[in-house]
Amino acid sequence: MHTPCIICILDGMADLPARDGQPTPLAAARTPTLDRLAATGTAGLCQVIPPGAEAGSDAGIPALLGYDPLRHPAARGPLEALAAGLPLGPHDTAWRCNVVALDAHGRMADPAATLKAAMEQAVDSIVRAAFPAPAHGTAHGGGFRFTVVERNDGHAAAPSPPAAPTSFTRASFTPAGPQDVIGQSPAHALRDLARHHPGLHARITTANAQLSRLAQPTAPHGLALWPWGCGHRPDLPSFSARHAAAASSAVPHTPLTAAMVAAVPLARGLALAAGLTAPEIPGATGGADTDLAAKATAALALLADHAVVFIHVEGPDMCAHARDARAKSALLARIDAELVALLRAARPDAVLCVTCDHVTHCGDGRHHPHAVPFLLHGPGVFPHPGTLAVARFDEAACAATGLRIPSGPALLDLILRKATHRPDM
Repeated sequence: MHTPCIICILDGMADLPARDGQPTPLAAARTPTLDRLAATGTAGLCQVIPPGAEAGSDAGIPALLGYDPLRHPAARGPLEALAAGLPLGPHDTAWRCNVVALDAHGRMADPAATLKAAMEQAVDSIVRAAFPAPAHGTAHGGGFRFTVVERNDGHAAAPSPPAAPTSFTRASFTPAGPQDVIGQSPAHALRDLARHHPGLHARITTANAQLSRLAQPTAPHGLALWPWGCGHRPDLPSFSARHAAAASSAVPHTPLTAAMVAAVPLARGLALAAGLTAPEIPGATGGADTDLAAKATAALALLADHAVVFIHVEGPDMCAHARDARAKSALLARIDAELVALLRAARPDAVLCVTCDHVTHCGDGRHHPHAVPFLLHGPGVFPHPGTLAVARFDEAACAATGLRIPSGPALLDLILRKATHRPDM
C-alpha cells in the first residue's frame, strides 16, 4: 500500500547568517510544530540546486519534483504561459516579465514591485497595448507577474530554433533574472536584448517609457518591465512515468498520481507540464497574504485521489527579496500554525516533508545555491541512523544532524521509499 505523501515547498525559506549575528528568519520564527516534527522525524540538509544550475525556483522546484534541472531545464516563460492557458505553438517564444520598481536615479531597485489594485490595472493596460494580439499573447499572473508570448507560425525563421533534441529548449538568448540587474537602468541592462531580439526590445522600451511615469507609495519613482526566462513549449516526461517503479512496488499496475497546490504560475505550469493536477485555489495569492488554510484544505481534498500532493508557498521568498527578515520570520510562524499544524493533525497517516527550493538571503535579497533544510515525518520515519537529534527546525540544527541529501530528486526518492515501505539504500 502507498502511504500518502504531502511535500511542502516553502519558497526561499532558507537564509544565510546575518552579518550582525542575528538569527536567520527561520531560526527566529516561533515554529513549535516544525520543531517537534524535526525532533521526532528525520532532519538534514538537501543540495536542491545542483552545481552548474542558477539558484532559483526554475531549477529548485523541478528538482523537488524529481527532475534533474540540468537535463530538463525549465524555462519560466513557457511554463507560466501554460499555467495561464495561453496557446503555445512549437515555434512560439514565451517570456516572463517582471514589473520592477525604479529608484530616484531611474535604476531598478525592487525586482518584484508591490502594486496597488488600481496600479495593476494600469500596468496591465500598458503591457497589452505594447504586445497586441494576434501577434502576441499576454497574461497577468497577479501583482508584478506578466507573461508574453511571441507568435511564430513557422513560415518565418523562428527566433530561437531548437539546436539539439532536448526535453525542454530555451531561446538562444535570454536576459538575466531581475534580481541580477538591480542597480542598473533598464535601458542599459537591456542593451544586449536590442541585438538579439530587436522587436521585443522596441516594445519593452515603449512600455517602459509609460511605466516610468507611474508612481505610487510603494514605487514613488516609477516602474519598468523586465523580460527574462524565455523559452519554447515544454515537453517534460510525466511524473507518473518517471516514478512508475515506486507506484508498482506499492500497488502494481497503478500509476503514481500527484497534484500541486500553488498560486504562482511557474509552479502551476511546471505541474501541468509534468502531468500533475493543478487546480486554481481561491484565496491563494502567491504573496505573503496568501490563504494558508485554503491551501491546506485543498491539499487534503486532493489526497482523496492522489498519492502525492505538493504544496508551494511563495511568500517567504517575497519577504526575503524585499529584505524584510522580520516579515519572513512572521510568515514562517504563520505557516507553522496555519498550514503545517493543520496538515499534520488532519492526516497523521501521511509522510510529510517540509523543505524549500533554494536559499533567499534577506541581507541582499538574492537567491543562493546553498543546501537547504528539510524534515520528514510520518509512519515509519525515524531519526536517521547515526545522525544527531535536533531541538528545532532551522538551518544550523539541520546541518548539525550530519545528514545531507545530494539532490532534489534524491530527496523525493527518499520520501517515496518511506511511503512505499522500501528499505533505504
